[in-house]
Amino acid sequence: MTTLDRPTQTTTEWQLSRYNLSQIDDQIDRDGIYAKGYWEDVDGYLTVTGLRIGTGETRQPRIVARFGDFITRSTDGTYSVRPATREQAAAFRKKDSLLAEQRHQLFDLDLDSAYTIPGCICVALPKTAA
Repeated sequence: MTTLDRPTQTTTEWQLSRYNLSQIDDQIDRDGIYAKGYWEDVDGYLTVTGLRIGTGETRQPRIVARFGDFITRSTDGTYSVRPATREQAAAFRKKDSLLAEQRHQLFDLDLDSAYTIPGCICVALPKTAA
């Protein structure tokens, strides 16, 4: 049974990011709609830049949402994409870069790291006087 068999009273909207891609993909799959990462060439490397929704062969036309775009699930179970405005895209890029830096520092807890998490047993060693 898909969630489309249980109509919703409200629409749902998400802003797609690299951090919620899998959760949105899973929700769309639960609705019985095909969804997968959308790949593009970025600086010579094949990179996931968004989410492809639908095959175009079913009730859902094929659409592509890139990171920063808004994905809307309507009450009838179809999905649509609204591109972010210039201001929303700028705010999204800033938030995304801050999250990336936070994740980098979170996972960079080696001995030469100046960043520690309160309560973490991996603390930075004190600098020695030269």
